[in-house]
Amino acid sequence: MIHACKFDSSTFAAPEMAATVDVNTLLGRVGYAEDVDPRRILDSLPPMRPALAYGRHRGPWRRGARQAAVAISLFQDTQCQWSIPLTRRPMGLRHHGGQICLPGGQIEPGERPQQAALREFEEELGVSPDVLTYFGELPRQYVYASDNVVRPVVFAMRMPSTDWVPDPIEVDEVILLPLEELFRHESRVSKPVRRKVVIANAELRETDPNATLQFPAPAFQWGGNRIWGATAIILDDLAQMLLRSQSLGWTTATSGTPN
Repeated sequence: MIHACKFDSSTFAAPEMAATVDVNTLLGRVGYAEDVDPRRILDSLPPMRPALAYGRHRGPWRRGARQAAVAISLFQDTQCQWSIPLTRRPMGLRHHGGQICLPGGQIEPGERPQQAALREFEEELGVSPDVLTYFGELPRQYVYASDNVVRPVVFAMRMPSTDWVPDPIEVDEVILLPLEELFRHESRVSKPVRRKVVIANAELRETDPNATLQFPAPAFQWGGNRIWGATAIILDDLAQMLLRSQSLGWTTATSGTPN
C-alpha cells in the first residue's frame, strides 16, 4: 500500500484511493516559505546545462544512434517521503563505469519506451515494478559517450516489499535519492571533467598527442554521492516539470502498468 500523506481534497474525494506528490511539502523540507510560488523558484535554481552541448546533449544526435529508455520511479516510504532509485555502475564497465545512473537500457525491437524502462528496472534492481501510474516522458537526451538517445519515462510505484536484488554485472549499489534534494540550492554543484581531444590531423596529433579539454559538468551532490552528466540533466528536467505543474496526482483505481 502506498502511504498517502497529503491530498488535494478538491481533486481526490477518497484519500485511501489516491496519492499526490505535493511540491509545496517538498519545498518546505528544504527551507522555502509555505507561501512561495513554486514556479518562481525556477529562476533561482542553478540550471543544469551541459558546458559542451551541441552534438552531445542538446544538439542533433547521430543518425542511427541507439535508442534507450530509463525509469524515473517515484516511491513513497513509510515516513511519507518521496525518493527515486538510482544505481551506481561497476567501475569495470566500458561506458560510465562508477557513475550514478537511472535504471534503464536499450529499447528492444517491438518495445515501447515505457516497456523497455520497466524491463530494465526489473533486470537491474531485481524486483518486479508495481506501477501505480505512468505519467509520460521528459525531453530526450543524447548521451555522446555511449551513443544513446535516452527517453526518460516517469512512473509512480509502490515501494517494494522485499529488498533490492541488484544485478552484480550492471549495478554495484542501489541509491535512493530523496526527491526534495532536486530543489536544494546547495545540492546543485559542478564537477570538473577532463576529456582527451581526438585530433584527426596527423601533424597536429604529433605536436600534442596528449591534448585534453577540461570543462564543468552540472551535478547533484547528496551525501557522498555526485550525480552528474545526462542523469543530472534528466533529474533537473523532472524538477522543472514539478515546479511548473506544482503537483502530480493519480488515483490507484484507474492507473496501472502501461501496455
